Amino acid sequence: MKRFFTALGVVVVVWVMVLAGCSGPEPVRSVFTVEGMHCESCSSAITTSLEKTDGVIAASADFVEGTAEVVYDPRKVEVETLEAEIEELGYTVTGEKTETLES
Repeated sequence: MKRFFTALGVVVVVWVMVLAGCSGPEPVRSVFTVEGMHCESCSSAITTSLEKTDGVIAASADFVEGTAEVVYDPRKVEVETLEAEIEELGYTVTGEKTETLES
């Protein structure tokens, strides 16, 4: 259920940007494979940290899946910065997939 609301949130954010007439690069979504998350508190720590990063539009982490998903403006933040943010919390990023979200 949480994954549904996260996906719904991403769609809403993209449509708000389109309706607001945002120009420039399309938002980007990166999904990181993260080792070391063991509980909801771990997920919450990653989510909160990523959400505070300038350029991040939406973020969520799921300890059961072992993933962190981030939608961001590539003009303001790079994927390497987001990965470093996760690793600074003591977790290990073992993979990453990135795609441009088309409006």
